[in-house]
Parts: sequence; structure tokens; C-alpha cells
Amino acid sequence: MKYQKLTPSQLNIMKTLWDKKEPMIASDFVQLDPSLNLNSVQSALRSLLKKNYIEVSDIVYSGKVLTRRYIPVVSSEDYASENINGVLKDLLSSNILLQYVESENDIKVIERLQEKLEERKKVLERKS
Repeated sequence: MKYQKLTPSQLNIMKTLWDKKEPMIASDFVQLDPSLNLNSVQSALRSLLKKNYIEVSDIVYSGKVLTRRYIPVVSSEDYASENINGVLKDLLSSNILLQYVESENDIKVIERLQEKLEERKKVLERKS
């Protein structure tokens, strides 16, 4: 799945959800970090819902008001992996990765890269 880039505030919300590992309501984020504004948190949550990064877990009472509780749909590992892949593609297109390989002096690093490239090549050859 191709993930959209998150803003710093959206990423902050996601990190909190990943760390807490339990459904959270908007005001929970403000309680954990008083520097946050409830309106900003709600805006970030709406945006994350649209991007399919989170979903509504259930609806609960917060005091006398019904409110939504949110859970992540995207794992931190999947998000990180997708972003790393995007960065690597950018590096390859700008030849920075190739320059790194040319300047690397540690034979073990080169051997490990070579191993991984061979493994990937075999996987791709089996697919075609």
C-alpha cells in the first residue's frame, strides 16, 4: 500500500496511538500533551481518517457526551518501511546511494549489500 506523507502533527498523533496500543479519544491526546490544542487534534484525526491511517474503534461516553475512540489501521513498521522505500528511491534517482557504495571502504558492508541485492534479484526473477 502506498502511504501518503504525514504532517508533523499527524505523525505525532499516530506515534501516540502506536505507543498507547489502545483506543483513544481526542481529549486523551491533549491530556498526554497539554501543548496540543483540541481543535488541532480533531483536525488531524479527521485527516488521518480520510487517509485511512486510523479508524473509529467505537463510540463511548466522555462525561455526558458521546465521542469516538480511534485506533491505528497502519502499523508503525509498515509506515516506516514505506517511507524508507520512498527515500531509497529518491536516493537512487539522485545517484546518492550509488555514490555511497562507491565511497564505502568496509568490505563487510559491501558484502552485505551484495547479498541483499542477490536475494532480491532471485525473488524478482521468480516472479517473472
